[in-house]
Amino acid sequence: MRGVRSPAAFLFVLLCTGVFGWGASHVAALFDLGFGARPLGMGGAFVALADDEGAAFYNPAGLGWSRSIGVSSFFTRLAGEVTYGGLVVAVPCFGVIVMQLDSGPIESGEETFRYVTQAGLVSGGLALGPIGLGGRLKLYRVSEPSAGRGVALDPAFLLVAGPVRVGGILENALSRPIAFDTGHTEAWERRTRVGVAVSLRFDEGLVCNAAIDAEGLFSPTPDIAGGVETWIGGLAGRVGYDGTGATAGLSLRFENFQMDWAMAVRPDLGDAHRVSLAFRF
Repeated sequence: MRGVRSPAAFLFVLLCTGVFGWGASHVAALFDLGFGARPLGMGGAFVALADDEGAAFYNPAGLGWSRSIGVSSFFTRLAGEVTYGGLVVAVPCFGVIVMQLDSGPIESGEETFRYVTQAGLVSGGLALGPIGLGGRLKLYRVSEPSAGRGVALDPAFLLVAGPVRVGGILENALSRPIAFDTGHTEAWERRTRVGVAVSLRFDEGLVCNAAIDAEGLFSPTPDIAGGVETWIGGLAGRVGYDGTGATAGLSLRFENFQMDWAMAVRPDLGDAHRVSLAFRF
């Protein structure tokens, strides 16, 4: 099989795995890529909004306010070669997600390698008045080029006070190090992500949402992301910034069906497009 030669794809895999360490500090970067097209269009700022089945990924406490059953999938091609996709099934208070990242064959000198990793998340949330509490169990697996697996637990909260929503998640609060068949182990990095969102409903057909997320607020280089979206009937548009570049997105909703598209500007890896399909009943 002919290996791909895209420099951007090769760079992307290095960012995810470290320089051929297959277990370096970014080995669980799959979870940093986000889930779905709607959050991406808002720069990934979804920790406080968390108002659809995407809450199972971004803030499981938001599942406590869910009143429907939702099934959503997405697909994207990164750096021109790398494929990334996932599926979520969410019911009131509970959600399950599966994801996969596949680099495809990549040539490095005279050798060809492939980086494939999967993840599963089991999320739950409960609303107690204006406060929601939740958590997500993350199962991580590397298939190629060296098999490895690990598990982590992330507690979360969400406060809903009228149009204002405040949320947070402590990533990898409890974890088992990622263990590779080679004998190498990699510890999960503990991180805190918080967010604030405002949701304004002017009438039945006009809704505006604005959100901002922050990670590492007390570090020298905090990660700030934000975005806004406007719904007019079954059509929506959104713009954002994900800490790296600009993002934008569109949605079309018809009865129980919704289609989302998003684009993220990547100066180093090329623009990324993501499409999501959702069905709710």
